[in-house]
Amino acid sequence: MKQNLFTNRYTGIISAVFLAFLITVSAQGENIRGEIAGAPQIGGTEIVFHPEDIIIVYSGTIPAFQEGLELRLEIPEALNRYQNSFALLIFRDITPSPSPENRSYTGTRAYMRLLPSRTSAFIRIPFTENHGISSDAFTNVLPVPVSPEQFPLLITILPVMKGIPDSAFQQNLSISVVPLWKDEGSLSVSVANPSGNPEEVINITVDGAEVTPGEDSILSAGIHRVRISSSHAPTVEKTIAIEPGEELTLNLPLDYRPPEITVSIPEGAFILLDGEAVETEGSLAVLETAPGDHIITYSLGNLEVNRHFTVRPGGKVKIKLIIDIEVIDVGEGQGSEYGVGDG
Repeated sequence: MKQNLFTNRYTGIISAVFLAFLITVSAQGENIRGEIAGAPQIGGTEIVFHPEDIIIVYSGTIPAFQEGLELRLEIPEALNRYQNSFALLIFRDITPSPSPENRSYTGTRAYMRLLPSRTSAFIRIPFTENHGISSDAFTNVLPVPVSPEQFPLLITILPVMKGIPDSAFQQNLSISVVPLWKDEGSLSVSVANPSGNPEEVINITVDGAEVTPGEDSILSAGIHRVRISSSHAPTVEKTIAIEPGEELTLNLPLDYRPPEITVSIPEGAFILLDGEAVETEGSLAVLETAPGDHIITYSLGNLEVNRHFTVRPGGKVKIKLIIDIEVIDVGEGQGSEYGVGDG
C-alpha cells in the first residue's frame, strides 16, 4: 500500500474535528509529493490520473469576461467503496515551477474536501472576491479566490485513512477544466463600406442606444437589436445573440445603389422629372435618381398634373398618371328631378 505525508497523519474514523479541518483553508505552505500526470488545457480534453498523482492547472491568458474556472472530476465507482478515505486537495502559489523532473513541491492549500461518494464532482474557482459564481448540490465554490498570479494550481487526490488496498490506487480518475464566464459580453459595430461622402450621416444604435462605430459596448448576454441608418443608403437592421463571455464584432455593409423610379407613361403623354424630359420608347421608364425631394409633371393634351414626392436612399418608387371623372349627386333641389346634368 502507498504511503505519503498525509497517510500517517490521519488514522481511524473521521471525526467531526477532522471534517472541520478539511473545510479550513491553510494560510501556510505545505509539502506535496507526487508525479505529474498532466496539465489539462482550459476547454480541452480530460486528463486521466490515479490517486496520489499530481495535476497542474495553468490559468493561461484570461479573457476580459472570464471570472473563473470549473474543475470537472470523474470518479470511478470502485473508489466509492472507500467512503471518507480520500480527499481532493488544491494548492496555489506552487514552488518550484512544475516540471516532470520535480516530485516535491511546496504550496498553500486553497481547498480540501473528502472525495464525494458519487461518480462526478465539480469545483469552481473564482479569480476575484467580487464574482457571480454560485454553487449547487453537486458543485462547490472555493471559499477564497485564486488570482491569476497564484497559478498554476496543483491538484491531487490523497488518502486520509490507513488500510486502503493497493488496488484503489490504480483506479483511473479524470479531470477537465472549463472557463466560467460573466453573464455579459461585448459588441463592436462598424460599417464595412462607408461612402466617404462628407455629407453622409451614419447613426448606429444597439437596443435604441447610440454607439460609436468600432468601439466595444458591454452588453448583457441575450438578444439585442442593431440598427444602422444612413443619409445615403437604406437602413440596415439585424438581431444578434450575445453569449456569456462572447466578444462579437459586426462589420455590416450598406447598399449605396441609387434610388429607382418606375414611371408609367400613357400614350401621348409628355413627362418631366425635376424639369427634365423623360424619354422612352415604351410605356414604362425606369430611372435612377438621387435620394431626396423631386417633382414629376405629366402633360396630356391640355391636361397638366404636378406631384411632389420623396425618394429614400436605395428606395424604389412607382409613378403612374391616373385620370378620372368625378360625378357628384348634390341631391334634390339643386338640379332637375332627373339628376345632375340633365337638361
